[in-house]
Amino acid sequence: MMKLYFQLAVLFLSFNLYAEFDTKCSILITKRLQSSEDAYKDALNKINKCSQYDILSITSFLEMPVSKIYLTDIIQTYCMFDHEIITLIDSNTSNLSCVHRGIARSERKFLN
Repeated sequence: MMKLYFQLAVLFLSFNLYAEFDTKCSILITKRLQSSEDAYKDALNKINKCSQYDILSITSFLEMPVSKIYLTDIIQTYCMFDHEIITLIDSNTSNLSCVHRGIARSERKFLN
């Protein structure tokens, strides 16, 4: 009987932990009718609506060089560096998953 209570407690705790990290913010970057730049701006607007600690799941269907630039910029701007960042850059589809830091890092200005 004690073993059953223990298993139920572990099961209950695992569901609670899973629920806390189950917030996912999915974004697609695709070219459909707009330019790739418009698609990227649209993606940034959607990311800005996500909450801190959401898992950003971004899929890009743009050309590989363009996807590399956009995903790198998203990593530097929105991802927490003390959590895992996963990227897959491919000629067909590129993906990024990371934990959202809540607000965008400010853009650095370089002096000439």
